Amino acid sequence: MGPESTVVLAAPAGVLAAPTENKELTGLVGVDMGQLSRDIADDGVAGAAPEQVPAMLEVVEYAKSKGHDVSFVVIDQQQPRFTLYRDIANQLQEQVGGTVIVLGPNSVGSSSPEFSRVIQEQATQDLTLTDPPGAARQMVDVMTDDHIDWTLVGLGLILVVVVGAVIARLRTRRARAAVAAGPLGPVVDDPAPSSAADAHAPASADDEQAKAADSSAS
Repeated sequence: MGPESTVVLAAPAGVLAAPTENKELTGLVGVDMGQLSRDIADDGVAGAAPEQVPAMLEVVEYAKSKGHDVSFVVIDQQQPRFTLYRDIANQLQEQVGGTVIVLGPNSVGSSSPEFSRVIQEQATQDLTLTDPPGAARQMVDVMTDDHIDWTLVGLGLILVVVVGAVIARLRTRRARAAVAAGPLGPVVDDPAPSSAADAHAPASADDEQAKAADSSAS
């Protein structure tokens, strides 16, 4: 009697076996958070395929050369919700620090105490997710590029408005003072001539005639 054969029963058509879910993050599929955390602590790269690891490590070093601590996680299974990629990044960032970027097959998640959420979202635009090393390098370039500090821009605009208001106020006051003074300026009465000036003023013709009459009479 020969050895007994093992019969494997296939699942009915249209029914897929449920993948193992992570117990810490609800709905997370096919991800070992503990292993990811250990891998990141080791060299800053987790989940990448063996042939991707050297290029991913180069991006980690590239970010360090720019003065930034950035770690990368590659997830090869599509998650049921795109927000889970950010959930993974948030949880890992709390454990390992620095900036954590999670590259999935259909979306990206990131968490950083250094880069604003706006910059992080900008860095996720136009990525080729089938090329994790290239996507990682592109995100580092975008996040570390020079950006407009909108806070300073806002403060500058407020300062311009305040200075403009002060100048307008001063001009209004000057205009009102000019109107009150009239077109020729304020009218001022001439002061009466002093006695000393009268003594030295030349005599008029009437005064000379009066003096001549007085001389004839005497």
